[in-house]
Amino acid sequence: MNPTASDRKAQRLEAIRKAMEQGEALASSQQALVAHEIKRQEAEEHLVALTEQVDADVEDIAAHLANVTIATHELKNLPSTPTRARNLVVSTPPVTPTHRSAINSPSPSRPPRGMTFVEETDTKNPVTPGSRAPAYVVYSGKWNQHGVFYAWSRVKGLPGAQSIYDHSNHSHVIRSFSTRQLAEEFYEEFVDAGIPELLAEQQPADNERFIVIEGVKPGAYKNRKSLIMDGLQYRGGVVYRFVGSQPGAWAKFNELRANGLTRNIHPPARLFSCSDQCILKPLMLLVPCYLSLVCIYTQYMYLRKVIC
Repeated sequence: MNPTASDRKAQRLEAIRKAMEQGEALASSQQALVAHEIKRQEAEEHLVALTEQVDADVEDIAAHLANVTIATHELKNLPSTPTRARNLVVSTPPVTPTHRSAINSPSPSRPPRGMTFVEETDTKNPVTPGSRAPAYVVYSGKWNQHGVFYAWSRVKGLPGAQSIYDHSNHSHVIRSFSTRQLAEEFYEEFVDAGIPELLAEQQPADNERFIVIEGVKPGAYKNRKSLIMDGLQYRGGVVYRFVGSQPGAWAKFNELRANGLTRNIHPPARLFSCSDQCILKPLMLLVPCYLSLVCIYTQYMYLRKVIC
């Protein structure tokens, strides 16, 4: 039985109604997607801000620690002032033992005169006075300078990392390494990737963003510090400069990722080396800002779980 004209009209109206319902559902889903994307980007920006705050606090602590180390080293080099020692009177002369076993077996608490104990040192990775690590890499310093340094301050006429790094400038980035070889490898990879030339093209600006398409953590980063510390994690990669807003940078990154142009080229590295951890643990017992750092770090880890 062929459908009548009224039946066909009813079918068309029903199809139109269903299409409109699907269109409304699609629009609602798109709005929800946009809202969730905005929240995700806000959380990402909050995470980056917390990361920067933690990094800045750690840099301040490291700078203060370096100054304390320098002052302690200078104090050790000062000649001691005799006090009561000059007034001591020896009432009895020293007695030379006559028993042979006393000479061959000195008491552990009173070693024989002239004995010298030499501390074992790492000849390949010496830590110079005033430094807390064998090597430093300044990734972004004064006047876009960068390089590997084997001391924090000037030693024997050679400049230290402090000469081009200012911890109060939040666009500067430095990293300490537990070995000279590791510092040289990371720095060489950073230079070979052309990152210093990219950063030197212009001075830091508020609308400057960076898109990492090949690195430890590909993504869109709002400044140089987050690029080097989070996106590249102090290594090399493929980076584009983006001038505009952070959401615009993420949109461009998502476009590149959709085209299969992004990839991870290194596994994530630990945030701190062993030497850094050995320094930070006692500092947490002494620095008054410990509680605020813990609070910030807790928020940081929570946001990381939410985003990931």
